[in-house]
Amino acid sequence: MISDTREAIARAAARRTRRTLAERWRAFAVVAVSVFVLDQVVKTVVRAALERGETRRLLPGLSITRVVNEGIAFGLFPGRQAIVAILTVLALCGITVAIVGLMRRHRGVATGGGLLIGGSLGNLVDRLAHGGVTDYLDPARWPAFNLADVAIVAGAALIAVGLLVSEPGIERNADPPWSAR
Repeated sequence: MISDTREAIARAAARRTRRTLAERWRAFAVVAVSVFVLDQVVKTVVRAALERGETRRLLPGLSITRVVNEGIAFGLFPGRQAIVAILTVLALCGITVAIVGLMRRHRGVATGGGLLIGGSLGNLVDRLAHGGVTDYLDPARWPAFNLADVAIVAGAALIAVGLLVSEPGIERNADPPWSAR
């Protein structure tokens, strides 16, 4: 009788864990796809509305300027699109593997992972399709950047929080939601 009760509690806890992880994976996918699509739409509008180097003042200290970044962050390593694309794909694979393990720790990892993956894919597609990343947010005294860059930084910050804070109520060693159990 006691062992039956313990088994029932264990099964209920396992179901709850699988449900929680499945919800987190759905959140991850929705955020990643949303960031990717929004990023691509905004970059398409910027490319259609502005010539390369053209600027429109948005607010004091913030302009919209069409810039093509042929390197990585801050324009480092320009002209090495193939190498940067390969390194991006390798980084995305590593990040995805890490997110799989971290998803159990904190719900912020799902959102952060979606932001990071969606933004990274947005910049990768831009790099492959257009020979460089279209940047457009141009604050005074800072290099231009784009929505994907914002998503990548915010995603990394949320994942860092997930590393530091563990939510109660979910087993870290629980089976992933796609397991056969």
